[in-house]
Amino acid sequence: MKELLLPIWQDLKARKLVPVVVGLLVAIVAVPIVLSGSSSSAPPPVAAAPPPPADGLPAVSDTSVSANAAPGGKARNPFGPSSAAASVPTTGTTAAAATSTPVNGGTTATTPSQGSSSSTGTSTTGGTTPSTAPSSGGGGGGSTGPTHIPTPKPKKPTPALAADQSYSVSLAITNSTGGVNTISPLERLSLLPSAGNPLLVEMGVLKGGSRVLFAVQPGTVVSGPGQCIPGPIDCEILSLGQAQTETLSVHSPSGTVKKALFAVTGINAVTHSSHSAAMKVRDQESKAGRRVLGHSSLNALSLFRYVPGVGAVVDLRNLTLRDS
Repeated sequence: MKELLLPIWQDLKARKLVPVVVGLLVAIVAVPIVLSGSSSSAPPPVAAAPPPPADGLPAVSDTSVSANAAPGGKARNPFGPSSAAASVPTTGTTAAAATSTPVNGGTTATTPSQGSSSSTGTSTTGGTTPSTAPSSGGGGGGSTGPTHIPTPKPKKPTPALAADQSYSVSLAITNSTGGVNTISPLERLSLLPSAGNPLLVEMGVLKGGSRVLFAVQPGTVVSGPGQCIPGPIDCEILSLGQAQTETLSVHSPSGTVKKALFAVTGINAVTHSSHSAAMKVRDQESKAGRRVLGHSSLNALSLFRYVPGVGAVVDLRNLTLRDS
């Protein structure tokens, strides 16, 4: 063995490879020792995962709850809003905000707002959608008036006037403030609901003493128990009895807009001191109403004529039928 290894040792020494060989031998011996030492220490046991709850929800450990505890020792509600959602950073000078408004049916709508102003979004799912109703007022105002006009019990009409009598008409009409205006006596040819908004012209009491006639101006719509001449579609003359409430509306691009309610609350025969005094009252009329009728294009006006000697409006159609 000595004779075999001696030439090799001399050759390594001549080539100056002895330190390399010694290093390799040390490594061959040291590596197994180091590996065997590290494998002898057992790995720590792995904690078994807790069994899932009966209802299938994920379990929350004590460690995770304490880690989310709020300052002061109170644990944060895991089902409440997170701190990231509650705190919204702003960038520059414009901050985005959102306002949530609950409405009928439990639905909540959120509308973001930009800049310094805020807006509120409202959803009407499951609730009642608000709507804007037309106003009911004598002057075409914006307030909603009453839906009913109280009227007294109709009096027995006076079919024909005595020489010293004249008819007196009382009328009630809703106004722009939501109340009711009562006009008594109502001057013949008065403009209704007002002189600035002439939708009707009161023509006087129809002969017989039970009804009042109104000239319906173009664009005006009347609806109710009154009688329309020549018909309800093209109403030009409205005949209204005592205690009958009529709706007054106008045509608009968006539809029919209600303006007022009105009713004849009384038709009375008034006795004067003399025939001349009665005739003076019978001749009274509104100049503004006369101007409106003077420029009117209603064909039905020619069928009715006010006769001061009778003190009422005469239906010329009846006279024509009698003559025939």
